[in-house]
Amino acid sequence: MNQKLELISSKFKDAYAIVKLVGKELKEKNEIIIEMKNNDISDLVTNCDVEVQNKIMNSLKEKYVEDSWLCEENVNEILNSNLWILDPIDGTTNFISQRCNYAVSLAYYHQGKPTFGIVYDVVNDEVFHCITDQGAFVNQTRLMKLPISEMKESILNGSIKSLLGFNKQHGLNLEEISKKIRAHRSLGCSSLAICHLAQNKEQLFISNHIKIWDYAAARIILEEVGGNMDVYYTLNTLECNQTCIAATSKELLQQFISECNEWN
Repeated sequence: MNQKLELISSKFKDAYAIVKLVGKELKEKNEIIIEMKNNDISDLVTNCDVEVQNKIMNSLKEKYVEDSWLCEENVNEILNSNLWILDPIDGTTNFISQRCNYAVSLAYYHQGKPTFGIVYDVVNDEVFHCITDQGAFVNQTRLMKLPISEMKESILNGSIKSLLGFNKQHGLNLEEISKKIRAHRSLGCSSLAICHLAQNKEQLFISNHIKIWDYAAARIILEEVGGNMDVYYTLNTLECNQTCIAATSKELLQQFISECNEWN
């Protein structure tokens, strides 16, 4: 193994271990302090988000001091192109209200290229993970390459807010699309929803208010098994709200995009 691959393997193993550790601690957490961001009742943060973020960052920074970090809770330390992207609790509302369907999501980009992703479904103790070109897994089970599905075979995952946003911003006819898909679901956790595409449990995912830490790790996993994702945003910054469509194949992605009157 060459020096670069050894470094990536070492970072992956360290990241996997710390994500599992803090995830298990998070599952047992009872004291939760809730705050709103920007007076938005649907955009919440807890003391647990900050604690998880700090534990993961501090653990990995001790060993990889020169790497950059981009995290949901107000961390933007872009020092170079070796970048960690962290969402400490993706699905914070689910964590608060349901105590399930939330995840710890961590991606790593080496020299600007997507290198590995880890998404930990804490309650179900399932770790979705992959190193680029080495296969994607949930725990120790390898995920198979995805088949090409048609719209009529597809389950679409997207919130009411996103569906309305696609209708307003991209001309998606909700009544017509409801007739062309098999079913609609909304999980409330972007990283897990995209990982469910990688398992072929669902076939389409949309969001019009997603940020890079919500999908960075899951996108690497999805694309490793043949899925596809298109992201659209108007501001040239990593931290802005973005609109995305993810699908189990490029063909299905294009089918859905064709249902939008305006896209990119």
